Amino acid sequence: MAVRKIENKSSNGHGSGRVKFRYADSERYVDLDMENANAEVADGIKSLANALSGRQIISPPRALSAPKAGSAPPVVDQEEIPFPPHSEAEEETQEPGSADVSDNSNGSGTKRNYNFKTPTFMNDLDVTKAKKDLNAFVAEKNPPDVMAKYLLIVYFLQKYMDIAEVRIDHVYTVFDILGWKTEMPSNPSIPLRDLKSKKHMLTREPGAEGYKLNFKGEQEVEKMK
Repeated sequence: MAVRKIENKSSNGHGSGRVKFRYADSERYVDLDMENANAEVADGIKSLANALSGRQIISPPRALSAPKAGSAPPVVDQEEIPFPPHSEAEEETQEPGSADVSDNSNGSGTKRNYNFKTPTFMNDLDVTKAKKDLNAFVAEKNPPDVMAKYLLIVYFLQKYMDIAEVRIDHVYTVFDILGWKTEMPSNPSIPLRDLKSKKHMLTREPGAEGYKLNFKGEQEVEKMK
């Protein structure tokens, strides 16, 4: 609910007084306190409040006249203006995949729980046709964590299976073959993005479907023992 309040109170009995103006909605907050204001100023502030709330109200012009001694300016009634409805464009853009939205129990806002789509197992990815045995390669390198395992798989697919661009489906399939599937994060694409943006070991050209290992990534895998 947006609230707009205007008050005009005489403070000296000569047609001028103090005007208080307060307007608030979902995007704006205005608080104005003006001394020695007359009725014309109050009308102007009322028109401003109408404009802020989106109303198309045009007040007829008031003829200016000298204030009469001893007369008090009129008091403008307080009024409440409802918030305009939120537009769909203001809604938060969600990551790919389905998302469940629930109220936060502490009343601080909404809590979003994202359920990311599981990658697809690639039945045509036959690792037995690789130039090097996958299990022997993994045992040789012994990757210490999930990030290293992602990097190792990209290296293996690129170097020993001639796959130019490695996608998350490729990585998921090899994780499944090796029995590592339960180690993948809830958003399986995050390690690939981190290896690109934070570690600078992968590259991805605009419009490309997958990732490529760069020289830094190759050196990192070759150092694993």
